[in-house]
Amino acid sequence: MDRIRATGVLRSPFPDIWPPAVIKNEKGELDGFDVEVLREVGKRIGVKVDYVTNADGSIITWDEQTSGNWQGKYDIVINSMTPTAKRAEHVAFPVNYYYTIGVLAVHRDNVSIHTPADASGKRIGALKASKYDQYLRRQPFGIVGVLPISYKIENPTIVNYDHEDDVFKALAKGDGVELDGFVNDMPIVMSLIKEGKPFKIIGQPLYHTPSAVAIQPGDSEFANLLTRTIEGMRANGTLSKLSAKWFEYDMINE
Repeated sequence: MDRIRATGVLRSPFPDIWPPAVIKNEKGELDGFDVEVLREVGKRIGVKVDYVTNADGSIITWDEQTSGNWQGKYDIVINSMTPTAKRAEHVAFPVNYYYTIGVLAVHRDNVSIHTPADASGKRIGALKASKYDQYLRRQPFGIVGVLPISYKIENPTIVNYDHEDDVFKALAKGDGVELDGFVNDMPIVMSLIKEGKPFKIIGQPLYHTPSAVAIQPGDSEFANLLTRTIEGMRANGTLSKLSAKWFEYDMINE
């Protein structure tokens, strides 16, 4: 909090493109639900938001963001992170800001997978160290208050990727070329389909989870400020308006 006050800058890792949470608009600028939420947080606490990369210009991996080994490079992650108990050992989650559901997506040419169970034993893609990866590995999310998860895919061949967009590109190559499907959040898949990506959603949702603001542990002043800020955005309808804009429905409350 002292560093943010002194510099007037709130640093966040440059995000993977993950429509509609993160997109590049026609000007080539970052936009989307998570991007607008972070901008609004910066505005309300009176600082500039700055997206950062590694020293070599590469995008900081999701594995690093969830590990808490931030090495002082950034201050906050508002990037649809699920607040699991394992992650909470390394990062702090002061407040949730929206809720989502997970689904299985396959290539639109696929004719063999009609339910999630049909994907058993298939090559299913997932971002490394994500809740999608945990779901496929049947690792409990460890989130208090979340409904029990019904695991519907038996013994998949899990194919991990360091960046979200690489998962989408792999399935877009064709049915069974590199992947048979992937697990991701429903509004993300719906947005990709709307953009023209060759995907379709299979069956009923796989799970329902919150997404939280993440910071380094041990800064109660910063945590309390972010909690008040997000709850203020919830109370005055700002979060719901952003959700309606980007997801086309209200994903702010359980």
